[in-house]
Amino acid sequence: MSASRTVAGYFLLQAVGVLGWWVLLWRVPASRGWFIPDAWPASTLLSFWLPDLAMLVGGSAMVASAVWRASAWASSGVWALAAAAWYPTLYCIAASLMTGQAWVSASLMCCMAGLSLAMATVYGHRHQQPAAFRVTAMGPGRALEWTLLQVVVFWGVFLGVLPQGVAEVEAAVGVERFSHLGQRVGAGVFFGLASALGLWSAAAMAVRGRGTPLPTATAPQLVVDGPYRGVRNPMALAGITQGLAIGWGMGSAAVLAYAVSGGLVWHVAVRPAEERELLGRFGEAYEAYRRRVGLWVPRLPGLGRRANHSTFGGV
Repeated sequence: MSASRTVAGYFLLQAVGVLGWWVLLWRVPASRGWFIPDAWPASTLLSFWLPDLAMLVGGSAMVASAVWRASAWASSGVWALAAAAWYPTLYCIAASLMTGQAWVSASLMCCMAGLSLAMATVYGHRHQQPAAFRVTAMGPGRALEWTLLQVVVFWGVFLGVLPQGVAEVEAAVGVERFSHLGQRVGAGVFFGLASALGLWSAAAMAVRGRGTPLPTATAPQLVVDGPYRGVRNPMALAGITQGLAIGWGMGSAAVLAYAVSGGLVWHVAVRPAEERELLGRFGEAYEAYRRRVGLWVPRLPGLGRRANHSTFGGV
């Protein structure tokens, strides 16, 4: 399936999904409690029916049609819809931060808004062709700015909001959390080390690769030094480790499973496509790097020494 049809299909699915969610709210009143804090009246949720049906259902369907037909306004529509989806998302996050509840609602909204934004980057602007991978050369400073912005968004969603949503479901079904001596300290150290690896990897991608970790703005050079000298995908390794540290600190088996599941999804669904794209661009250079450096298990000796292949750029 082409990238443009994937985008169109996603927005059509989003329209159907949001409509189905509203049918659930109206037909099963007990479901409303999952999506609002306990002390809030149901009207604070139900009053969103008009903007949701107009913008998220109707807007998603219109954008899906425009992308499918390659209309002149399709790119503007995709980006406008992606931006609009973040307004109710930020509202839900703010409500959860204020009350400590309704993290399921915030998590679902983050998934929808994040996927909408991902589809917008795949579709690109009107001077680009839709593509899941797009090389974007930048200066180190600009690449670092965009990379840090991505880190803030990804960490906020995947390490902040979604674990809280998972833990909220876990509590609702009666699963007890675990605890042991030194849990918070150990998890904090574990999280700090993983975060340092993630930031180091992101900086290496931006400065040496001259691009970002985002597939639709990927680096034009293959980075094989810094943390990439020891392991091929240090950012993925860091993210999974951060998730495990959060689950450990929270004492949540469900969040630990969430982190492991995320790693499995990345390994099975994302990694093969990334490796095919890198092999297509860099050929034998990437194949030699893949043979030399492990995927998940770091090769510690020589990790700090700079690679001789200064023209390579990034997984």
